[in-house]
Amino acid sequence: MKKLLSLLLCVLLSLGIVACADRSGDSQTKINILFSGWVNTPTTDDDPYRAYIQENYGMTVELNANTDFENSAIMAFNSTSNRPDIISFPSYTSFKKFADQGVLIDDWTPYLEYMPNFARMLNQESQAASKEAFTVDGKLTALWTPADPPTWSLKIREDWMTMYRTDTEKAADWAPQTPEDLLDFARWIDAQKEAGVQQFQDVYAFSTAGGGNSLGTLGTWMPLMFGSVTVAPYGFYPTDEGEVAFGTTDGSYKEFLDFFKIVVEEELIEPAWFTQQYAERQRTYAGKIAIEWMPGEITSYTQAEFNDKKITYASRGMTPPEGKSETDIIDATNLWETYELPVKEGTTNPRAGYMPGSGLCSKVITVSKATAQSRTKMEKICALIDDLYCYYNEETGEYERGEAYDALRWGIGIEKDLQYQPIEGSKQVYICTSSERAGKSEKYYREQQNGAWDWGAWFSSTNDGVIQADEPEVNALVLKMAEHENKTANMASLPQVGDYVNLDTTLLNEMVADMVNFEHKYVTENWDSAKAQTEYDNYIAKWKTSLHGDEFLAEAKEQFRALGLLA
Repeated sequence: MKKLLSLLLCVLLSLGIVACADRSGDSQTKINILFSGWVNTPTTDDDPYRAYIQENYGMTVELNANTDFENSAIMAFNSTSNRPDIISFPSYTSFKKFADQGVLIDDWTPYLEYMPNFARMLNQESQAASKEAFTVDGKLTALWTPADPPTWSLKIREDWMTMYRTDTEKAADWAPQTPEDLLDFARWIDAQKEAGVQQFQDVYAFSTAGGGNSLGTLGTWMPLMFGSVTVAPYGFYPTDEGEVAFGTTDGSYKEFLDFFKIVVEEELIEPAWFTQQYAERQRTYAGKIAIEWMPGEITSYTQAEFNDKKITYASRGMTPPEGKSETDIIDATNLWETYELPVKEGTTNPRAGYMPGSGLCSKVITVSKATAQSRTKMEKICALIDDLYCYYNEETGEYERGEAYDALRWGIGIEKDLQYQPIEGSKQVYICTSSERAGKSEKYYREQQNGAWDWGAWFSSTNDGVIQADEPEVNALVLKMAEHENKTANMASLPQVGDYVNLDTTLLNEMVADMVNFEHKYVTENWDSAKAQTEYDNYIAKWKTSLHGDEFLAEAKEQFRALGLLA
């Protein structure tokens, strides 16, 4: 009888009948999620976000959030005790490296019937190209979150732009159309400072934070006026002629560097631009930078700085608007305006003036091959992922968010008394993430344990229809932030498909570091135009050969072709 029962049990297990019997929280399944986090610090044992997953999905989850994702992933897959179950890759390139090693599940197709919400999102027309890229021999190799629309864009101090229009007799709605237009405005800012106008003291037109090893945000937006971003391989792009181009091959790299050289030589950028860290950019939030590249939160950051430092209209020598006195704190609501990218006049570069899209997708989500062997784990994982869906429904014009998305990304239903607020006339909603500003008697758990923000980091979307700030309710500042975000999201963009190119990491890092060194030297050395041209030509020759530029472009060509992005 015992042998018969044992035989019967084995049969039931092989059919999956016993293994899938439990989906409740009564029997906890341990799950390890590996990803690149925002905070990357552990939370306490009483973490309500972990408890939410335990109660609703029967899983005890360990977050393995890291700043150095790839090295952490290598160690995790080689571990005997802490191997990952769910992996959220920050890019297609990173995913492909591990997929090629055979450590990941190779087909999600059989599971889509258990994830109707996620399947509906993946079947949106906008996801067709992504679906093709992730389909190999009829198998869906991974899941993904939709590509995020642009959120960072050109921000200009609108009060100063208004003064500039008046001073130069331009139309009231004039906007910079070319890099030269932007440069003229920057020079006007500098002229006001030199003339001793009080509100322009210690002010600069441009800012960035290189941290000593990059051009910071300036290197991500200024090249776009001339072509693609000039960071390899993200700026690699397929051409209509069936080739792969980059700023070093289409000429836009030098155009960008020449423009930037003028900015540096004329001291239109703050002095510490190359060495300072991002958090050290005090002038921006203090309202002393005229041209920035930031998301809509710049408005709330500026207002918070003005409130904290008690920066008044009088302290800046500004005439207060109607209804305000000189001793009032400056109202930052309308200080910043969002602008389209200027474009080089007469350019034939097909990438010039386009915002950088996030590629064909944002995050790539999958599970390890070992995890897929467990019916119990896969059943619970599918249930969780299906409730984490988030996308903009093209047919209804509504933002769709699963219950688990709202809970784990924003704390709805987890943090006490935390709720969305409607924004009149908008499909978006607003959330105040400061318990103190919202007038709550208890601090939110995420305010006590910042690491709890990472519960949303592995599947979040910037296109979820949620506007976040520390304002207690929807006010003019919140509406301005929403306006910034909507303007940016609707700008013409092109996906940075160079993100999908998988190249030798060591050689690529050497190229990137060498390019930064050359860029800094090019824009800071006192070269005349002839010397600059010679130095540039010599560097491009080096880039193509000893820095493996031509080799990388040839590899990118083959990979773009394999992805269906190049004929």
